[in-house]
Amino acid sequence: MRDEVFVRRLEAFGDIVMGFSLALLGLTLVVPNHAAALVDNPTWLIAYVWTFALVCIMWASHYWTFRYVFVPTPFCLIVNYAKLALTVLLIFMVQVLLRSNQTGSQRDLIYANELYWGCLTAIWAASAVLLIVGLRDRRAYLPPEIVGRCVVRIYRVAAAAPALIVGIIIGARGPAGRMSTVVAVAMLVGLAIGRAAAAWASRLAKRPSV
Repeated sequence: MRDEVFVRRLEAFGDIVMGFSLALLGLTLVVPNHAAALVDNPTWLIAYVWTFALVCIMWASHYWTFRYVFVPTPFCLIVNYAKLALTVLLIFMVQVLLRSNQTGSQRDLIYANELYWGCLTAIWAASAVLLIVGLRDRRAYLPPEIVGRCVVRIYRVAAAAPALIVGIIIGARGPAGRMSTVVAVAMLVGLAIGRAAAAWASRLAKRPSV
């Protein structure tokens, strides 16, 4: 059995880090010299809303993982701390991406996209690892419906990471201005594929053996 007090404290620490990340995201917004610039170039709004939504999704995943499957082993602690560090780093990469979109060259924009989406890929991978290890160690203590939901999450998140990598590779070969859209679509496709794969695996598991 896990140390529930330590797990709760660690979960609270993660909540603080993610809350700080959202606050930092708001502080990254730069007031322009002319308000019309906000309308003429809405890239800042797209990046803000997208990243805000991602961090909210990460928080929901963080809460669910800690409530049901997290195990405070040294390995999982390292992975969890790395995930939180990458979450904060993702906010910095938003600034890099926006600055590159405004003043950088095509090469700068490609690098900025690779750094931003690469950071998100690492976060997804860390989330998948925590779920896989937690399910392996705590499966006997969990009700079947929670096990099923955890399997769906593992498939979905694990499929998103390689899909992001494919999107980064494909996006880097096309126009730099479209790279963010290409990678975002690849991520959404990966999540959908992961969910479909989890449903298929669940149906196979329920089939009676011959």
